[in-house]
Amino acid sequence: MFFAEEGFSASTRDLADRLGVRQALLYKYYPSKEALLDSIFETVFSEQLSMECTNLLQDSNKPLLERICALYAHYVRERDGIGVRLFLRAALDHYPLPKRMAEAQRHKLMIPLIAALRADSGLKPIDEVPVLIGEYELALMLHGSVVFNQIRTHVYGLALVEDSRSLIRLYIATFLDGVRGQLRQLHDAKGGEGLSAPLPA
Repeated sequence: MFFAEEGFSASTRDLADRLGVRQALLYKYYPSKEALLDSIFETVFSEQLSMECTNLLQDSNKPLLERICALYAHYVRERDGIGVRLFLRAALDHYPLPKRMAEAQRHKLMIPLIAALRADSGLKPIDEVPVLIGEYELALMLHGSVVFNQIRTHVYGLALVEDSRSLIRLYIATFLDGVRGQLRQLHDAKGGEGLSAPLPA
């Protein structure tokens, strides 16, 4: 919470004062400010991007809508929005967290989501046809709507409904209504250019 409020330029001395401890105590456990921040990020974001995300999407006994709703219920489970505030603060302060998070999201969230969407649409799996730029952007579109809902709630304080789960379900259901046709068009496109080109590694 301290760095989300004060920014990443805030000193460990100020953090120690906030906690009511000596600065030396922080350095007893963390050799540097960067190590402390890395530990904070790991604590805040590791649960969001856990293996459970992939497991939720692979549960073929449930309809895809229910699986994606369960995925994002897990993703936004934190109540105080500390993750989204830390992420935005890091971007504003040019701290490398957003790039690192984007890479983790790519492998632990976006690609498993695309794999589930392909299976639901009767398209070839990722080990046969690499992820396409267009389908990655479609997955990001859904993810972005969920994240912006969290920004509205925890940063702007402008949530229109108290229970975000019903709103997120609306986003996902609307997304699924249109995404299947768009995925097929991307995969049917000839030449593999533009949005139908493979996602760069």
